Amino acid sequence: MSIEVLPNLYQIVVPTPFAVGPVNCYVALSDPVTLIDTGPRHPDSRAALHAGLSELGLTVRDVRRIIITHAHADHYGLTAELVRGCGAEVWTHHHNRVMLENYESIRVQRNDFYMQIMTESGVPADERQRVADSRRVGERFAESVPVTRTLDEGDRVELADRVWRVYHMPGHAGGLITFFDSESRVLLSNDHLLREISSNPIVEPDPDGGPRPHRLVQYIQHLQHAVDLKPSIAWTSHGGPVHDVEKLVRQRLHFHERRAEKILLMIGDEERSAFQIAEPLFGRLKGIDSFLALSETIGHLDWLEEQGRVEIIRRADVIYWRKKKTD
Repeated sequence: MSIEVLPNLYQIVVPTPFAVGPVNCYVALSDPVTLIDTGPRHPDSRAALHAGLSELGLTVRDVRRIIITHAHADHYGLTAELVRGCGAEVWTHHHNRVMLENYESIRVQRNDFYMQIMTESGVPADERQRVADSRRVGERFAESVPVTRTLDEGDRVELADRVWRVYHMPGHAGGLITFFDSESRVLLSNDHLLREISSNPIVEPDPDGGPRPHRLVQYIQHLQHAVDLKPSIAWTSHGGPVHDVEKLVRQRLHFHERRAEKILLMIGDEERSAFQIAEPLFGRLKGIDSFLALSETIGHLDWLEEQGRVEIIRRADVIYWRKKKTD
């Protein structure tokens, strides 16, 4: 199914096997025909994308450029397969390049990183193994693909007979980019702004090898960045478009403030690991869902630490958090 966003720009809704549900891809019909995100490498996703292109009078062979908004499998998993069929160029933010071009080896490295994060967070060994097993199952939904060009903050891209400005908005992912047309005031926000659910700023390693980025802190900063653009509408990557960006951002900020306060109350006068907070906060989850809950908990702890409200205590292999004493 295709939905008109602007003349010559359409949304195609593609199902995924993930809990987040369908992903919205976008097609610009003007030359060069451009696909923004592809969906994962999955039979249902493939069929829906081909059907959406056909509805617009296109086949995969017509696609000359594929822009990847960030390096999550539900957004780029089909890219390599499509490139083999049409020879399209692949554009993305430079932080995504290593993952896209070295998917298999980077997955191995990231498995080690996430195992370390879970160990430091006090996750029991059996649950760490379940998460690792879940991640291995997810490996089949994408594959490596060469990147033709990298994009960064301030670059301009011609899409659908308009010139869109690229905005780098890390948070949900380190290499996440959005596109804004100042004439129509349309924002292609992908996962940075979602109407029905709150974006989960996922814990991940620094792409340049530095200290682990505080993704939730970045996400909160760039929520205001999106408001400052004053978009008339934000077309998202999951669910419907956002018609009042400022209102949505207020709701998201209020949610994160309440969540951070709740975590402070849970810490109380004790020292607690991230796992000791995440489990009662989200309930007992398994596999990748338990890791996503842990990731969001760590994000709020990072935010509280940057505010000077909590501090870290390391005991053996586990990191504990406690309220910071004030003079």
